[in-house]
Amino acid sequence: ALAFKEQTPIKGLVTGAIKGGIEVDIDGLRAFAPASHVDLRHGGDLRYMIGKRLDFFVTQYGKRGRDVVLTRKALLEAEAKHNRAQALSKLVPGTSVEGIVRSIVPFGAFIDVGGVEGLVPLSEMSHNRADQPGDVFEQGQTVQVQVQRIDVKGKIWLSRKACLPDPWMEAVKKFEVGSRHKGTV
Repeated sequence: ALAFKEQTPIKGLVTGAIKGGIEVDIDGLRAFAPASHVDLRHGGDLRYMIGKRLDFFVTQYGKRGRDVVLTRKALLEAEAKHNRAQALSKLVPGTSVEGIVRSIVPFGAFIDVGGVEGLVPLSEMSHNRADQPGDVFEQGQTVQVQVQRIDVKGKIWLSRKACLPDPWMEAVKKFEVGSRHKGTV
């Protein structure tokens, strides 16, 4: 009741994963925390939390402790914001980094680069303009990308093309000015 009034975090032991959330024991008092308030990835299996002692905020306290609802959402969001800021601080425009393809969309691909996702747009996928995202990327694949820019909203723009040899530079080496070659027109 005190944690509810003062909105202070309270420790609770996760005792079970039930439909729609988890059961939590707070010093012998049974409480419930909805799934959307304990895991930022919706629809995940919450059994991994069983046996963990975690901090919660009390959002509802009724029926003299028989109706207690908990949340970790504010804590998780603050942690995610901190982790994102740390990951962004390590990314420098112009540098090459390794990333993992998380999702392929019609306008490019989202790549996880150190815990944050960036977009490789169609124009930065490859030197071949006819390539489609599915031709270039495969979900779960590790790729080398270059950080192009990080905009004011914190969106990360990446280029895979910048990490590949330019075919025109290869052609210049092969076909020097004044050299003769046979070919079909």
